[in-house]
Amino acid sequence: MKLAEEKNTDMHSAFRRLRICMVAPYLPRRGGVTIQAHMMMDGLISEGAKVVCVDTILHSLSSRFLLPLRMLLQPLFTAVRFLKSAPSCDIVHIHASSMWGFLPVFVCAPLNKWLIKKRMIISFHGARGHLWVCRYASFTVPFLRMADTVVVVSPLLKTAFEKVGLSSEVLWNLVNLDRFHYRERKSIKPNIVWIRHFIDMCDPLTALKAFAEIREQIPEATITLIGDGELKPALDRFIKEKRIEGVRFTGRLPNEQVPFEFGKADIFLNSSNSDGFPTCLLEASASGLPIVTTDAGGIQDMIENNVNGLIVPVGDYHSLAENVVSLIRNPKRACVMGKAARENAEKYNWPRCAHHLAMLYGIENVNA
Repeated sequence: MKLAEEKNTDMHSAFRRLRICMVAPYLPRRGGVTIQAHMMMDGLISEGAKVVCVDTILHSLSSRFLLPLRMLLQPLFTAVRFLKSAPSCDIVHIHASSMWGFLPVFVCAPLNKWLIKKRMIISFHGARGHLWVCRYASFTVPFLRMADTVVVVSPLLKTAFEKVGLSSEVLWNLVNLDRFHYRERKSIKPNIVWIRHFIDMCDPLTALKAFAEIREQIPEATITLIGDGELKPALDRFIKEKRIEGVRFTGRLPNEQVPFEFGKADIFLNSSNSDGFPTCLLEASASGLPIVTTDAGGIQDMIENNVNGLIVPVGDYHSLAENVVSLIRNPKRACVMGKAARENAEKYNWPRCAHHLAMLYGIENVNA
């Protein structure tokens, strides 16, 4: 059990003195669910709440060679941590996603329903969550129904849940505006940034295919790919075969280094073929980066085409390239789009989330 210290207490906040047991993957584990859990925890603490963290990850067994052992022990350790922490809390808030990320619900929801009996919120994240929940509805839905409220990050997930008879509330993802410095890009250099995992869902190869076409028209263009994963060898082969220059790989970066990379870039490129409500697009928006992205998942719910970003069909690397080139050649339009992106990001701040959370938690008088 880890007790986060109370700080920046608002004496009039409805969250003051509330104890929340937050079940989630925590740092040093990386990923969108981890980032969102930490931001929500920080916001709650700033309102005067006490957050008891139940980590669902065995960080000492993170090596892929120890996966069988981790699969065996992680449910047990999660259950023990939860049973030690939850009884002293007022609210249980579980952050989960599809596949292995459903473990917190599978382990903790029954324990709370039958033993702890606290008000329980389940936040369901994940790019392919709507597909996974529908496919395994007979398994997932009974566990999700144990919650007082199920929260999803996009209307896409809400609609998918309704198809299997599960009601839910939409609670948008958060972005930390203080971490990502806004820079007005009055002149646009052909410096592109991409950040995701190197996996099929994020489709980094499509980003490189688009970049190859961009280089044909703008030879000085560069792209920085932040991340790592199983597709890295395939990316290296593609670069070598096509003799593409201007590609820089950073590997996985600590969270504190990402704003620096965003600050150096002038265009954000996203090529995912399946998505939820990706935090990285909010972070790029907060940095004032004009965005060119595919229309995967819930992205169309967060980006307005031709206003604060440019959206193309999944897999269409020709259109990705064309839109990037158009922004580079029309810096005024790119600058206006970057400003609109920042304004869009400001909607996903803590006060808006806090007001909604207060209703989900069943408390009143929170400052909107």
